[in-house]
Amino acid sequence: MSYIPKPSRLISVALVFVSVSAISLNAQTLLESSSTITIASKPATDTPTSIDSKKTDVTPTIETPRVAASTAPTKSTGSPEAPVPQTVDQDKWQFQFSPYFWLAGLHGTGGVGNRTTNVDESFSDVFDALNFAFMGTFEARKGKFISLTDLEYVSVSDEKATPGPLFSTVDAGFKTFIFDQEVGYRLLENSEKGASLDVLGGARVWHVSTDFEFGAGILPATRIKGSRNWVDAVGGLRGKMALSQKLFLTGKFDLGGGGSKFTWQVFGGGGYNINPKIALIFGYRVLDVDYDKNNFVYDMNQRGPIVGLGFRF
Repeated sequence: MSYIPKPSRLISVALVFVSVSAISLNAQTLLESSSTITIASKPATDTPTSIDSKKTDVTPTIETPRVAASTAPTKSTGSPEAPVPQTVDQDKWQFQFSPYFWLAGLHGTGGVGNRTTNVDESFSDVFDALNFAFMGTFEARKGKFISLTDLEYVSVSDEKATPGPLFSTVDAGFKTFIFDQEVGYRLLENSEKGASLDVLGGARVWHVSTDFEFGAGILPATRIKGSRNWVDAVGGLRGKMALSQKLFLTGKFDLGGGGSKFTWQVFGGGGYNINPKIALIFGYRVLDVDYDKNNFVYDMNQRGPIVGLGFRF
């Protein structure tokens, strides 16, 4: 199989990281300290005195303010330069956009009518067959309420030999569009430890189109195309825990069905806070679906590492 990059594939990968497309940031900021300097001039006396025009004193004096002693306890126990958590107004909307690139392989069965083909492609195979891809999540949160959107579009096509003598080759093309819209509620939150647990539920909308072009063998060449749309109800949990001011762990799982027989998803990974507004996200994701209705089969498992950036605003 050739590994010469396609221009459209390189463009799609560039779009993922230029468009600015586990899952939640813990931003930290530095406590700022300031000092006060007062400038005072000599007060005028009540009784006028003679003025020496040659020795008029107009030079201001700089006084250091006195610090009043207080027995009240202070909240800060460290040095002024020690980093402290950034305060966030929970009553205001908070947003995060996270473009990502999923280095996933594709494994399973796809087909239309009485023609099916087995797919067992590693990420390198899928990348070589990739035509275009875009992936990203958008999260909005206010208080304990959360809205989470995950969008994925992938177009791949690959030619390989068929296992039997009926056809010589098969050129299989898949276009997959997944729109995952969920809403949630924050069940637990510990701001001191940077830990949280959310419950999520919603719908996963699928659009899958297949295009099989069989090369001539014993049977003449033929081409079969088909597409299906369906919706699965899904529900699950998402959690996060800070390891330090920079590092955190995050994870999510869900399962459901309705349009398909069954679908489930697992993501586990972590992140690194580059600054209070940007984080690097990495991990491993598995998405599985089993759809077999009306002479259309899409029983696929996508799995592989994932890397992305989270932009909070």
